[in-house]
Amino acid sequence: MSFARILLAAALSAALPAAADFNDKKPITATVTGATPSGYPRTMVEGMNAVVRDMYPGSAVSFKPNSPGGGVLAVAEGQADFTATASGTEIRLANEGQAPYSKPLKGKFSYVMQLYDNQFIHFIMTKEWADTNGVRSWADIAKKKPKMRLAINRPDNPQTTIGGPYEVMKAYGFSINDIEKWGGSYVLGNSAIGLDAITDGKADVFMNARNLNDSLIKEIAGKRDLLWIDGDRATIQKAADTFDFKADMVEKGTYPFMEKDYPTVRMWISLVAGNHVSDEVVYKYVKAMAESEARVQAIGGSLKTAFTTQKMATNPSKLPYHPGALRYYKEKGLVK
Repeated sequence: MSFARILLAAALSAALPAAADFNDKKPITATVTGATPSGYPRTMVEGMNAVVRDMYPGSAVSFKPNSPGGGVLAVAEGQADFTATASGTEIRLANEGQAPYSKPLKGKFSYVMQLYDNQFIHFIMTKEWADTNGVRSWADIAKKKPKMRLAINRPDNPQTTIGGPYEVMKAYGFSINDIEKWGGSYVLGNSAIGLDAITDGKADVFMNARNLNDSLIKEIAGKRDLLWIDGDRATIQKAADTFDFKADMVEKGTYPFMEKDYPTVRMWISLVAGNHVSDEVVYKYVKAMAESEARVQAIGGSLKTAFTTQKMATNPSKLPYHPGALRYYKEKGLVK
């Protein structure tokens, strides 16, 4: 090579930015949102943040209360860095600007990791109400149009409303708005509020997410006779497909009132980041989770039974990976 070419090559090399090395212990600063002020989601976020702070001493990684729907909006608008409760429902609705979002947010947030894929929507009714109305299944509800007091979450938690119960209703030929048309009413709130309403006799039907083998539901079943709303798995799958979920069976005996397997919508939950977040911050958050598998599982709940390092890169959302997450996954051979 001529001397001139050597100089040109050296000049070009100097002009290219060197890839930063994120494999250090320098602290990071990040805000994680998407969880309500109380309950398991907050416990999950606080636990994950503690893992990051311990791996990177001096890090300012904090929790900012919100909702699953509000969390995606917050990261897209730069009001937070990560949201830890994003499902296929929030991601699609936000990308497309469908309610509860007022405008499309596509290109403002990216996928980071799958946290778990075992969020099961619970479709439960009191036996008293079911017997009075001759209801055992979704098809019965569609046919008989019974008056019901429905305990369900608010629409700003789209995964447990729009992405689950609403879609199942549509698959069976009616809508959430028909409940009032049939003379019914709603108890709106999180699953704890809904189960309190069932316990107190203020609701007949409960539709929300809980961990399987939930101790509170078992406790309530000891006080009030309950039933699971039966259905056809293929029809439930039609509903689940809308937001990239799947139908699954809740096994006989999961609760004392279940005499057989029943179908429901099984959802995945992911960590998502705003596109304003640096590659270093995302890389280090991902690395902390990946290299602390046992500790993340020890946070409990859905993480205990479904979080693994090997499944972190699973991306059913069709959302692009954040570059910082993708860099880690490629380094570790988790994605090609």
